[in-house]
Amino acid sequence: MRRVHAALIDRGNLTPGALADLLSDLRREVQELPFGAPNADALPRETYRDLRARIARAWPEPGFYDPATGRALGHCDLPAEIGDALDDLTDLALDLGTALALTDTDAADVLAWLRLSHDIHWGDHVQDVTRHLRWLG
Repeated sequence: MRRVHAALIDRGNLTPGALADLLSDLRREVQELPFGAPNADALPRETYRDLRARIARAWPEPGFYDPATGRALGHCDLPAEIGDALDDLTDLALDLGTALALTDTDAADVLAWLRLSHDIHWGDHVQDVTRHLRWLG
């Protein structure tokens, strides 16, 4: 979880394909966790706009894509659905950041938050955006 969150914020020398591998591995690991809900009263959250700007600086290649194929969209492409890779990556970073903030309080809450947020939110984002990242290379 920490490695993926760090990779989203500070790319280092990762390729989009390597990020796709990290995301797939994280998703697979979280799917094996038992389902639960965190006991925390207020979940810590970073500001979406600021986090998206940081991720956009680290990952300039991802953009709008066709979730069915992962291919980037040109100006005239209009598939049935449009994916926004920066939104996908930002949403994931927000949810992982919340889990990291919970590590100071309760390990059970961390695991519960990871599984809950995966099932209701970022699991679908990861499934869609990994196709696009693999297409990018």
